[in-house]
Amino acid sequence: MRPRSVPQGFTLVELLLSLALIGLLMLVLASMTNATAFSWRYTTSKIEQFRGAETAFETISRRVSQATLNTSWDYHYPNGNTSLPPDRYIRQSDLRFISDRTETLVQTSTPPRPTHGIFFQAPLGYVDDSVDFGGLDNLLNTWGYYLEYNKDIRPPFLDTLPNPPAVRNRFRLMELMQPSNKLTIYGYTSGNPSYIGHEWFTDALNAAAPPVHVLAENVIAMVILPKLSKAEDPTGTNLAPNYAYDSTTDLSAASPALNPKNQLPPVVQITLVAIDETSALRMTDTDVTNLIAELEGLFTTASQLDADLGNGTTAPGNGSLGSYLIQRKINYRVFTTNVSLRGAKWSRN
Repeated sequence: MRPRSVPQGFTLVELLLSLALIGLLMLVLASMTNATAFSWRYTTSKIEQFRGAETAFETISRRVSQATLNTSWDYHYPNGNTSLPPDRYIRQSDLRFISDRTETLVQTSTPPRPTHGIFFQAPLGYVDDSVDFGGLDNLLNTWGYYLEYNKDIRPPFLDTLPNPPAVRNRFRLMELMQPSNKLTIYGYTSGNPSYIGHEWFTDALNAAAPPVHVLAENVIAMVILPKLSKAEDPTGTNLAPNYAYDSTTDLSAASPALNPKNQLPPVVQITLVAIDETSALRMTDTDVTNLIAELEGLFTTASQLDADLGNGTTAPGNGSLGSYLIQRKINYRVFTTNVSLRGAKWSRN
């Protein structure tokens, strides 16, 4: 009778090989988990870095769409002589809409205010006296947006602390909010329809305590392009070929079909270029000076908008903002949209 065979266990070599395979699998899984976690943190960080700019972009788009001129029709007197009979009706408005390079609009370069700004009136109902004016949601405000490179806006008491926090200099997107109860536009235009000045918004900007606040940080460029509808102007550049638009400009003699006099543009293309905080921290004073100088030569001709942004190509040396930022390893993101102005009633008359 043969003895019954006894099942044999794993040999030492087999055990060691199994442990090695299990260890290798765990190493691969750990590596994959770590890579996934890093990718998640990196993506989340990027989203958070640009969240402020994205929120500001949505705010600007919503506010600009509410711009109004509240126009009316009145008599036109030959050569402004009211003693003569009127010869026709003309469009009139006490309100204003203007966009251009900010330093052109405010006539100052301190602090640096690169690229474009936009200022207008809208029925936003913002007041700083809710007791007497609260609940009137459709009151007019003077509103505006522009960029500024400046130090933090912070309470003065912080500088008196034993160890005050360091002052940061940043590119910032600023929002002008003139309260309805302090609206100054009518002080310049009421009874003076020919007023073409900029004091209706520059006085507020230059006040000791201007009604402005920071809407977003690290926005280095804002481009405002007023346009006609796509059907009227497929190129989108005929209305404001150099980006400038002013509702007080009378082009009836030179270009009656493109006359902005007391008219809102039907569409405004708004473009923001934002960088992340990591890139902003690495920028020295020299880097900032060079970037501002670079921006001075860009966004002056509407037909070159895509080329100036670097859309389609960011090859080194092509002169675009995208190329400039990529060469300096500055992370950036571009936001752009076409905003239809509800109050626009464009007319060729």
